[in-house]
Amino acid sequence: MAKFEMPVTEYMSSPVETIRIGESLIAANESFSEKGVSALGVVNDDGELKGVISRTDILHAAVFTEGQTFRVPNRPVEELMQSPAIQLTPDDPLAAAAKAMLKHRVHRVFITRSGKLEGVVSTRDLMRAVREKRIKTPIVEIASGSVVKVKADDPIALAVDRLDLSNKHGLVVVEGDFPVGIFDQACALESRRLPPQTAVEHAMNVRILILPAGIGMGRAAEQALGMNVRRILIENQRGVMGIVGGLDFARVMT
Repeated sequence: MAKFEMPVTEYMSSPVETIRIGESLIAANESFSEKGVSALGVVNDDGELKGVISRTDILHAAVFTEGQTFRVPNRPVEELMQSPAIQLTPDDPLAAAAKAMLKHRVHRVFITRSGKLEGVVSTRDLMRAVREKRIKTPIVEIASGSVVKVKADDPIALAVDRLDLSNKHGLVVVEGDFPVGIFDQACALESRRLPPQTAVEHAMNVRILILPAGIGMGRAAEQALGMNVRRILIENQRGVMGIVGGLDFARVMT
């Protein structure tokens, strides 16, 4: 397997999207949509990283309200943020970022120097590294067989509950046995004001990537990045048999 000893600075994103202590979960959720990110660094007035707030944290804080699936409470981000945020230095290798993500079950690590934010490395950045190494090992070797499904005509309320109970970031939406979309945390938050009995098909993401089990990891990463999808469904002759997410690519590097 390829080595990933290059410094994290070669793959980190900078500047980091942040939110200040004292701002609300509502503001954080708006930033997720506007900036296309799934988490924000939480900083103080001096720009020091104090924690991280993610879509997962906001969904855990959901308040169920009559007439809509749920609402985001108007609470300060520091009440729900994960602290301390997982941090590395600019000199650490990319493999260390992958190990930290796997150890702490997070999808990003922040790069800091003397308490100041310099960048962030996400699972998407790990996918870029796998693509550039052109790794030919079959993608099925890092696939999880635990595919949690929801029917296209199931209610959104059921899908939101299943997301929470399964501890998954996304569900495969099926019509019959065929996958037709993904219902993930972003879909849940975007559809929160809809009536809870609204069918999942009206809120799902229809952009999905299905690849054969034998395709190389580098090619799979290239396809996922090109389509801007976070998950890859893996199929064999009998249909979908696994799923690969961002953290699975971290396993390639350890």
